[in-house]
Amino acid sequence: MDLRDSEVVALAIGVRAAARAIDDAYQRPGIAVWQNNGIPANQTIAHVHFHVAGTLPGGGTNWGEVQEESLEQTDTIAQTIAPHLRLA
Repeated sequence: MDLRDSEVVALAIGVRAAARAIDDAYQRPGIAVWQNNGIPANQTIAHVHFHVAGTLPGGGTNWGEVQEESLEQTDTIAQTIAPHLRLA
């Protein structure tokens, strides 16, 4: 909530690039983007970040507990998405 306008613009461009890359890599039916802000929103350390995720096969997302993936699994996801990431 304390970002400068130029920072908001840069973040929006990055979120769009991530959404496009996920869509290209995984061909999901949709993309969900959300951001938690503050302790009441389940954020334990104040910082800015956005969640960008492909939706489930029928659309939508699952809320609640999220299974933690291993570093190996997240590296595989990153390697799948990275070739599709374009920031221009």
